[in-house]
Amino acid sequence: MTALNSPQPINNAEAAITALKNSEDEGVRYYAAWWLGKKRIMKAVPLLCECLKDEREQTALGGYPLRRQAARSLGMLKDSQAVTALIKALDCSDLRLQEAVVRALKDIGDRAAIPILLKLLNSGINDLLIEILIEALTAFKVWEVKDQIEPFFKHSSERVKCAAAQYFYTLTLEPRYLQILLQTLGHENRFLRYSAALDISALGQVETAPAIVKAQIPNNIKLATLKRILEALLQDKTDTEVKRQEQENFLFQTIDELLLDAIEGNNPRTNTVESNQEVGKIMGLVAQQNTTSQQVPENLISELIEAVKSPYPQVKAAAIQGLVTLAPASVDSIMQIFEIDEDQDLRAGLTQALMQIGDPQTLSLLEKVIGFDIATHCQGKIRRVAARALGKIGCRACAPPVILRVIEKLKWTLFQPDDWALRYSAVVSLEEIGNRDAILALQTASQVESDIIVRMRSERALFAVSYMVIS
Repeated sequence: MTALNSPQPINNAEAAITALKNSEDEGVRYYAAWWLGKKRIMKAVPLLCECLKDEREQTALGGYPLRRQAARSLGMLKDSQAVTALIKALDCSDLRLQEAVVRALKDIGDRAAIPILLKLLNSGINDLLIEILIEALTAFKVWEVKDQIEPFFKHSSERVKCAAAQYFYTLTLEPRYLQILLQTLGHENRFLRYSAALDISALGQVETAPAIVKAQIPNNIKLATLKRILEALLQDKTDTEVKRQEQENFLFQTIDELLLDAIEGNNPRTNTVESNQEVGKIMGLVAQQNTTSQQVPENLISELIEAVKSPYPQVKAAAIQGLVTLAPASVDSIMQIFEIDEDQDLRAGLTQALMQIGDPQTLSLLEKVIGFDIATHCQGKIRRVAARALGKIGCRACAPPVILRVIEKLKWTLFQPDDWALRYSAVVSLEEIGNRDAILALQTASQVESDIIVRMRSERALFAVSYMVIS
């Protein structure tokens, strides 16, 4: 997300606050409001509360984009001082603003919001708000309205039914309510699958994690939901230390594995007889090659790269493995395709191949994939796998300059980007390298990282590296 036509780059708190106060450009103000929430700038709370009343720009349909973003940012900041201003903003007729406000009140978690939520429930709420309202009442554990929530199981919206199921499962722990959510996780509508995964993760139960991992949903959603479950586990002190440690190990290991995968979770087609035959053909052609020779037919490598575009998961996986098997002969072709083909799914598959190959000559390309500037980067999943590829290169390389260059890029990746999963990937790669410079970077991350999951993964990496050194 970037600010357009901004006279001054918004890259610090003062610039963002000044832009939000003084800019005449609605796009700049919107971006500044987003930036302040995303960067958790707490001193911006009063200004964002003022923005909830800003009527300077309104869409043709009556919406207020800036006010909506201000509400979302206040939800990110989680400051109870914003509750009164948020409640007043509910008087606006903009339903999207009302939705953002209810979500923000839920995220802030101040129980002073409960009376207005109950008032909304009793006032014949618009369908657009029902789902988030039920989720908010669940978060606040407002169980006295269960008789009013139960009829929503007959609602026409599957998402509303899921919200009701989340409410009643949290209240009763009866498996039949959880089953509603798990069934929706396999729904033919991918957006309902995404929503069900988020609803399930809100329950904070480790036992539901395998179902999320197996679901046909993007890795971004799998990562976000597993992170949410892990955060809940870290706050839960009811289980024994041994059980909680086992569950933590499982979730961290699962997240580690997901970060190696740039191609799954994009709703691939079911494999067919023809796709299975294609897999057999690819494996046969690769098996015929002398993998110690550089003389691999260029048309075979081109055929494998084309097969990476396949919508069939087995074909795509076989093609990637073929490129890995034929390395280093395949590396130059992969790098050339990156320069001329902007198909992101293809690039994701090729990045995954490069990660498994771990060839130092791909270092410049991987640095470019991760990005040198936060505002210019490829898709998140590709960047994360590229960061893991740097770890492979760094732990296999013999040349000190290569290792140093890898670590410098991983340090940038560890401390600069907003994407928690990208920083997490850098942690795992630094652990894999495990030399003195990597340890120093991990020590810094364990002290300054604001995200509890990334910070804990840094601590685990330090422990693992220290154990290997002692051994």
